[in-house]
Amino acid sequence: MMKGIKKYMPFITSAMLMCVVLCIIYPHYQYYIDPDGTAYLTISKRYANGDYQTAINGYWSPWACWLTAIGIKMGLAEIPASVVVNSIGATGFLFISQSFFLKFNIDRKLQWLMNFTLALFLCYAVFWQSFDDLWECFFLLGTLRIILADGFKDKVALWVACGVVGTLAYFAKAYSFPFFILNTACCVYFIAKDNKGKWLKICVVSIGVMILCSLPWIWLLHGKYGIWTTSTAGSLNMSWYLVGHPHWKPGINLLIPPAYKDSPYYWEDPYLANGDTPHFWNSWHLMGLQVLRIGLNLFKLLMSTLALSIFFPVVVIATVFSFFSKKVSDIFTGNVKVLAVSFLLFPAGYMLINFESRYLWYMLPLGMMIGGLLFAKQLKNMIVAVLLSVTFLLMPVVSIVAMYDEGADDQKIALQLKQLMINGSFTANISRGVGEQRIERVAYFSGNPFYSINRFRIIAGDEIVR
Repeated sequence: MMKGIKKYMPFITSAMLMCVVLCIIYPHYQYYIDPDGTAYLTISKRYANGDYQTAINGYWSPWACWLTAIGIKMGLAEIPASVVVNSIGATGFLFISQSFFLKFNIDRKLQWLMNFTLALFLCYAVFWQSFDDLWECFFLLGTLRIILADGFKDKVALWVACGVVGTLAYFAKAYSFPFFILNTACCVYFIAKDNKGKWLKICVVSIGVMILCSLPWIWLLHGKYGIWTTSTAGSLNMSWYLVGHPHWKPGINLLIPPAYKDSPYYWEDPYLANGDTPHFWNSWHLMGLQVLRIGLNLFKLLMSTLALSIFFPVVVIATVFSFFSKKVSDIFTGNVKVLAVSFLLFPAGYMLINFESRYLWYMLPLGMMIGGLLFAKQLKNMIVAVLLSVTFLLMPVVSIVAMYDEGADDQKIALQLKQLMINGSFTANISRGVGEQRIERVAYFSGNPFYSINRFRIIAGDEIVR
């Protein structure tokens, strides 16, 4: 037992550091709510209050909402409950990363350095996206770790476990549903490629278990929306990013109503306000737009990897070349090849939509390991290793400074509205971005529904036209 604890000491120490830092900085970040957060917090409160019909949501994934609702039922306020839940997800992310470092025999000094780097990174990530991404990464990395477990291809229990954890990843974020299927099929192929029958059995069991366990939630979504879907997010996002804006339902003109009477604004469930959803397969014109969008998204992918670290694009390029270059491929053998496949597959689905650096957090520990294996000789010099680790913290430091006390003024405004007993719906002619995000927070904190302005319609005479 002591030997096992010693192996995980880098994780244990780093997790304790992360928790201490989060407790210290929490007062200055407790009112920072990202645009997605207002929806997630509202949904969590609905679950806690037993308002299940409106809480069931096809756009926002349920896992962190369920856990946050449990925290609310235990007496915590919504925001502290969400931070605790996300911190647990961050701890899981850190734990599974150390499990990978051990699996691939990363140098012990580098294990300590990588754990401390990830712990500090996670102090920023917990607040930057307070619900789904960290849990998704934890569960998806968990499925990959199961696939790489000793004797995986001969143990049916591990196939089933992979499917169950894959279900949790789907509940954490809908993107996991298609990625789990693709990732499992491709990674297992490299493990059992000498036995196609075994590959097929593993895929059928793991993917079948994941789909079977997901069916109750899919059935609930069908009951609410009347369509069979794993999520409304994929279809809506593909359409919005393709044409540049949503197409609203008939009757929605200048103002977009909140999803429900007590919603902060429409973003709680955008499907309810959305009209038609044009996609690239609907016309040659849209197909051309999609091709251009992919080109733009490749540039955004580069920017997102640079936001993780200036060192990260080098790892991505080297991993791509490992499939073509004999010189590089010598490092990428056995389980390392499986690691590389999953690493490169993860961003594929976002090519049709958009890129943010947080979408790539799954790749972070994988990229660290691949980089550690590629540049093992250089990283034996701890000065070089520390400098490279610092590059992973540049973006978090810049962002966490910008987030300092953000939202505190919005909470004060909301409190003043309550004290003056000012109630009712409202709208505001504000710029997109930070200004709109502030209004959304005021709406959430005050409980006054916000009617968003439809910026893609203008008044021409007596007519409203798009």
